Amino acid sequence: MQDYILLAVLLVLFLAVVLFTRYLNKPVKILFTIYYLVLGALFVVVKERIDSTYEGAATTPNINWIVNNEWIADIRHLLFVPMIGLLIYLLYKGYTDPKGPWKRSNILGVTIPLAALMAALYFLFSYMYGYHS
Repeated sequence: MQDYILLAVLLVLFLAVVLFTRYLNKPVKILFTIYYLVLGALFVVVKERIDSTYEGAATTPNINWIVNNEWIADIRHLLFVPMIGLLIYLLYKGYTDPKGPWKRSNILGVTIPLAALMAALYFLFSYMYGYHS
């Protein structure tokens, strides 16, 4: 389970964004929560299955790497694309909300660090589970 610490951190961060925003109603929050929990469990199960299947296989030496990287690429997109879309939506809602706690200059100041954080997490996920394993 130590291998999946980054996945757990990502899920906690993503679920914190979903659960603590005021611009989403309760059914949407529940839908996002179920989506990310099921996706996290599916990732662990399939990744373990790939690792155990190709561990001592007498096939091509790179088959484990190829299958693993294809799986990581699929999950990476399923994890990050909805979150990036949600963050864009939340930044837009915060920008257009006249009574919101965010000023327009704050939103612009948050966008660049948020994009850098998402890019770093995207790279870390790819490296930790795709290339490094």
